[in-house]
Amino acid sequence: MRTSSRLLLAASLLAAASCDSARETTTGQPNPTTSAAPEAAPASPPGFSKTLTAAPYTFVVSSEGQLGQRQLLVRAEQDGQELTTAQDSILGEVKDAQLVKLTSGPGSELLVFVEGAGSGSYGEVRGYWFGGKDWERMSMPKLTGTAARGYQGQDKFQLQGKEVVRSFPIYQETDANCCPSGGTRTIRYVLPEKSLTFRQTSVVNEAPTVQ
Repeated sequence: MRTSSRLLLAASLLAAASCDSARETTTGQPNPTTSAAPEAAPASPPGFSKTLTAAPYTFVVSSEGQLGQRQLLVRAEQDGQELTTAQDSILGEVKDAQLVKLTSGPGSELLVFVEGAGSGSYGEVRGYWFGGKDWERMSMPKLTGTAARGYQGQDKFQLQGKEVVRSFPIYQETDANCCPSGGTRTIRYVLPEKSLTFRQTSVVNEAPTVQ
């Protein structure tokens, strides 16, 4: 009887130890229902979208992606079928797009006006020539010499007739970023016949307005 009692006691102790071990193992495991969910990637801000028509062609201008890493897409279509797509990276955001006729040559010319991100807001114009399934980029000359003196961005572009007009405030050496005091500079560009590069035609400085 004593032997049986000892065997029963030993079995009870082993069973209790096994239960404690199981409880410790279960308690040590993370609860899958309370695990932190991975953070969702920030949503891209809405992009630009505009459709332009010059029969028999349709052009769809759009932008997508994060600000500062936008992709500019210009898709040419005919009868709902894609002919070709021009794609470029831009640092800012598209503000407008216009079909233009700056020369007497064949094809369609399209200008995309981009406003830069950040306090400087450096603007630019992206130009494209389309001829059916073919396309080419048009380029603007860089600011140099007196045209670049006092330039710190904040460009504004507009189309006047067959000219692209660019204006921006002029900064003096001691001006803070918020407060340009040198007036306004206006530069005009034209696209020569049979050319894809704009030519600067005039630079005019306007004195600051007296308050």
